[in-house]
Amino acid sequence: MQVTESDETSESSAQSDEIIQFLSFAVSNEIFGIDLIHVHEILRPVFITRIPNVEEYVLGVINLRGEIIPIVDLKKKFEQGFTEITKISRIIVLEFNSKRFGLVVEEVKQVIKIKKSSISFINNQLSMDFNHMIDNVGRSGDLIVLLIDLNKLISLT
Repeated sequence: MQVTESDETSESSAQSDEIIQFLSFAVSNEIFGIDLIHVHEILRPVFITRIPNVEEYVLGVINLRGEIIPIVDLKKKFEQGFTEITKISRIIVLEFNSKRFGLVVEEVKQVIKIKKSSISFINNQLSMDFNHMIDNVGRSGDLIVLLIDLNKLISLT
């Protein structure tokens, strides 16, 4: 089969219209997103067992149905203080590279759908403390979402 230019154009426009789902959540009055494919579950805050001699942003571990899961305070990871646990705080349990870990966030918002063509690469000249973990920004309607790169988050954890 021979591929014509119009076939290539329709393929590339179909790829740019691909929709990716993200779980959106709030940390330090900013809206972040993580690819939904990595979200294992969302928990209400539970008792976290402290572990000595770990980084400040590692709050400890939880026992999730017999599996020990490390818990990271994302706000502290962004060097913006500790997350105040409230009624709307949540632990997002993620699975990435066959490992599970949890992120404490101030609030889980919703699952949002973002067209691949609406995702923009950003440079690392941002003045935000969390810019080294953010490569892309997505637009969903009027909402701007900072998309967390789990490779960078894990490598820095």
